[in-house]
Amino acid sequence: MKVKELMAILDEIAPFKDSEKWDNTGLLVGDEEDEVSGILTTLDCAHATVEEAIEAGANVIIAHHPLIFPDISQVVEAGVGAVVRNLIRNDITLIAMHTNLDHQPDGVSHMIADALGAEETEILIKHEYFYKKLRVNISKGDVSQLKKDLSAAGVGHQGDYSECFFEYPVKGQFRPGDNADPYIGAQGELEHVDEYIVEAIFEAAHENQVIDALVASHPYEEPVYDVLTLKKPSDKGLGIKFSYDGTLTDLVSLIKDKTGHSVVNVVDGGSDSIRKVGIIGGAGMSYIDAAFSQDIDVLITGDVKYHEAYDAKLAGRSIIDAGHYIEAIMAHGLKQLIEKRTDIDVCATTVSTNPFE
Repeated sequence: MKVKELMAILDEIAPFKDSEKWDNTGLLVGDEEDEVSGILTTLDCAHATVEEAIEAGANVIIAHHPLIFPDISQVVEAGVGAVVRNLIRNDITLIAMHTNLDHQPDGVSHMIADALGAEETEILIKHEYFYKKLRVNISKGDVSQLKKDLSAAGVGHQGDYSECFFEYPVKGQFRPGDNADPYIGAQGELEHVDEYIVEAIFEAAHENQVIDALVASHPYEEPVYDVLTLKKPSDKGLGIKFSYDGTLTDLVSLIKDKTGHSVVNVVDGGSDSIRKVGIIGGAGMSYIDAAFSQDIDVLITGDVKYHEAYDAKLAGRSIIDAGHYIEAIMAHGLKQLIEKRTDIDVCATTVSTNPFE
């Protein structure tokens, strides 16, 4: 398997297009034409991680946190640059799966919940999925060819289905001007024609190529069409939630027992019992309002600041700061997701990159 083939598999697990705009995911170091000898999954890529990959015979490291961000302006033998140089010296590929993995139903937050023994989880903050709908008028005899050409341009693809179109008959009329070159009718004469309206959805990002394909395929000199913007809840989003029966103290003990990670701090919002738990791996306090609007009793996250905790306390919201490093659980979870799709050897890191240790 080549790196580019592995990238295609990873894109199935967590599409890179789901990454936040500020993020830096995908192939960070390496050559997509290289053959993959083995894979190491990890939260962070450090010198010790590179050495671990070498010992394991793995020439691909897949990290959750990107080693390289846009504010890095030089690659020298210090800091992040030294790690990058180490990767290159040892011909090791580095791939980052960060916010794209966060936003999946079986992503990082789900992996944390799974470690806690939660059997069923659902997305905490669902994304809204924006897409486009094309509606175009065309003569009856040209419907089939138009649908074929539009389908090739990405129109009518919905989940695991393709060529999804609707069509219905309408009556059209027009009067070609003196400078017109009509496909049907004659200059200056009012023409009535039996037409069909063809409708289908497509990805918003593909609008330009869809319009180009429409104009190229449509026989009319001036095609009549509309492009509508639609939205619906997605099956993806940030964080997860699951049912729980116990107290806040019970939940804190469960986190310590099941994950081996020490809880940093706890904000007791005054709930006597916990029935619904939310998790946002990493730093999730900027989403606290959206999280608690989903009827959770407590939010497990990391990097909670003093004033954020103070405001949560005043609002009667319980917060468990389990630390950012609890995301290290993702190394094993990602290993399992990759192993379902390939026979390449995959190992989860055993090296701690926790900066507080």
